[in-house]
Amino acid sequence: MTRTAALKVLAGKKLTDLAPTELAGALAAAERVLVDVGTGDARTAYRQAVAHPEWLVIGVDPAWQRMTETAVRAARKPAKGGAPNLVLVSSAIETVPAALHGVADEVTVLMPWGKLLRGVVLGETDVLSGLRAVAKPGAPLEISIGTSIWRDPIPLEIRDLPELTPEAVASTGLADRLAALGWQLADVRLVPHTELDTISSSWARRLGSGATETVLHLRAIAVDPRDPVRPQDAAAEPGQDAAGEPQRDV
Repeated sequence: MTRTAALKVLAGKKLTDLAPTELAGALAAAERVLVDVGTGDARTAYRQAVAHPEWLVIGVDPAWQRMTETAVRAARKPAKGGAPNLVLVSSAIETVPAALHGVADEVTVLMPWGKLLRGVVLGETDVLSGLRAVAKPGAPLEISIGTSIWRDPIPLEIRDLPELTPEAVASTGLADRLAALGWQLADVRLVPHTELDTISSSWARRLGSGATETVLHLRAIAVDPRDPVRPQDAAAEPGQDAAGEPQRDV
């Protein structure tokens, strides 16, 4: 019998194993599961966990050292700011453990960088497949990318990376690659900083109240690649899922 590998998660400042039975219990108790991919320092994931104690919030990032400060804070008693419903996983999305497959009611990618940014912009199979792997059918994927990274001086790491715009999503074939890997594009547009709160208040909090950033917002729905959602579902207004239910703040 093949044994399911335990997840590598943060417990304070150290990595430890989260047994499958522990994860199963947390998933069963949660009203909603949010997976924040490329969570960075995990502060946004922490805020979501505190704001929604009935959810299970899972932050995923390979650079686990960046998450330690948040992990220490989350380990406190709830009365002192702890968040027992926050799980911080050390993993890249392209090699996400099977234990997280199909768990997410919602997937977020907020201000990605490095391999994750490149994978989203170029529609790389390993990244898009990893994102799809963690999502339940019908789960929305919310991606936000700040457009200022393509303004001078452009960081050396992305000088060869084409700017992602609403027009580029269609012209570069990204929408087709999303669809081929189980993501039906629902919305893509530029969101000025003055409207960030109407899309997701966590974006606005991450950028700060004085930000003037314009963000590219891409929303897609997890589907079977052989059975894409109906056009009216894909065209749902931001803030609603494919069934028309108002989407919760992420």
